Amino acid sequence: MAIKGLSKPYYAKYTNTDGVITYSDGGVFGKAIEWGVSIQKSDDNHLYADNNIAETDKGKFQSGELSVTTSGIAPDTSRVILGIKTKTVTVNGKSATVSVYDDDAESPDLGFGIIEWHQNNNVDKYRAVILLRTYFNIPEDAATTKGESVEWGTPAITAAIMRSEAVDENGNHPWKEEAWFDTEADAETYIK
Repeated sequence: MAIKGLSKPYYAKYTNTDGVITYSDGGVFGKAIEWGVSIQKSDDNHLYADNNIAETDKGKFQSGELSVTTSGIAPDTSRVILGIKTKTVTVNGKSATVSVYDDDAESPDLGFGIIEWHQNNNVDKYRAVILLRTYFNIPEDAATTKGESVEWGTPAITAAIMRSEAVDENGNHPWKEEAWFDTEADAETYIK
């Protein structure tokens, strides 16, 4: 299936209570422009016998990195996904909220979801992807002055991907889920 588009990068707070994983206080943190995932896995371990590979213990997921580019991340959302404190100051008689990046700043564990729009044989499908446990890194700051025309600056942010602390009946820890839907609305409902 060819990918036609991308939408709705979601986040939600990840909580582990005695092995029960819940998500809360979520929302969309911008309009999606681009996303990508790179995965690190352990090496394949081959058993050689009779001068050939007889058995292989295949590498397993260890960690990963998520990168997301959006149209923008609202200050309130940025504070939530990065664990940033705030204080209030008065400037020219008006109240302003200040984001405080300090030694105690710690990005919380979050679930992340996004929707890909695909097409195959003129039929649209929507792939809802959920990374079950991530934490975002403080993004780089950069800007360019306006010249004769606007060169849009779109923020990119990365997150570490980890296994969920949930465990299935075989002792496996999931790290990603995906499902396919006929409508974007159904994909979004699944993510929520």
